[in-house]
Amino acid sequence: MSMNLLLERLDGAIDELRAAYPGDGPGFNLALLAQGDVLRQVHHGLADLTWSQPLDGDARHYMASESKPWVAALVMQEVAEGRLALDTDLRPVLPALSEYEQPLCAGHLLRHTSGIPDYLFLWGTQLGRHEHDFIAREQALALIAQAGESSFQPGLRYEYSNSNYLLLAELLQQQSGLTLAELAQRRFFAPWGMGSSSFEADPWRVLQRRARSYGRVAAEPAEAQGWQELPVPLGTWGDGGLWSTLNDQLRAERYWHEDWQHQGERSLWARCAAADEHYGPADGPYRFGLEWLQVGDQRLLFHGGGYGGFTCLLLRNPAQGVSLVMLSNCDGFDNDAERWAQRLWGAAQA
Repeated sequence: MSMNLLLERLDGAIDELRAAYPGDGPGFNLALLAQGDVLRQVHHGLADLTWSQPLDGDARHYMASESKPWVAALVMQEVAEGRLALDTDLRPVLPALSEYEQPLCAGHLLRHTSGIPDYLFLWGTQLGRHEHDFIAREQALALIAQAGESSFQPGLRYEYSNSNYLLLAELLQQQSGLTLAELAQRRFFAPWGMGSSSFEADPWRVLQRRARSYGRVAAEPAEAQGWQELPVPLGTWGDGGLWSTLNDQLRAERYWHEDWQHQGERSLWARCAAADEHYGPADGPYRFGLEWLQVGDQRLLFHGGGYGGFTCLLLRNPAQGVSLVMLSNCDGFDNDAERWAQRLWGAAQA
């Protein structure tokens, strides 16, 4: 596919988004990177409705599950440098897993094939809990421990669970003696100039240029509808916890692509997206923190996230050196990777 056609399709999608999201409400930051150059960059809507502060490339968004690829990359670095093995049984290492009967390896957690129940689901089933109640790391780990067993034989099938990456963060902290925030800062954020990116375990800590997230308040008639601010009441990290900006993500994409082009199968992307039959179904698209998507003859790599009204998607075509980066502070923003992949790289519609 030519770059002109790709840009034409993206411009059409951007026009539709502008029409769907009024400029005086929450909106989105979007950019297309190709061979290191930003070919499109759009900031639409407001970062803070109270003060009518516009969104821009330096507005901090909650990245939700887009935190997982960063944790996976840290784990795979540990593996490459011989400090961790994917097949090590983690039950003797992580107290939250000490009572589980079946062996659980880092490979299972990375690929979401552990069968460990999702702590967010377990939290939601507690009597008297509200969806906006704060959950601390210690509470999440206690819920995992209380579950006591995997719901299926580890490695048998894929079942997405935030518990996996919360536990991987615990493992990294034990291995390094650093917090996840410190480790990510040393390995990635500081060397790559990502000065507005950080893992945060305190959702109320003041962050400069932090965007607020919003959801619609239903009302009749429709023109009476307004917005309500949505909280991010999570004191956990690994599965989430990352705050970042469009500009920082573009800096990171340049490094990821350069690593892929120069290191090939030894690159972090290649290792995180490698074929595997030891820790899950061989043909499973979710690998070690990244997921493959086939559209025609194009093989795309992606991850995304959404929580508390924040939504993001990072969709890459490594062969073309192209990345689409989207961050939104509006609940319900479409970050479906398959729809966006078909829109941009799919066959032309008759």
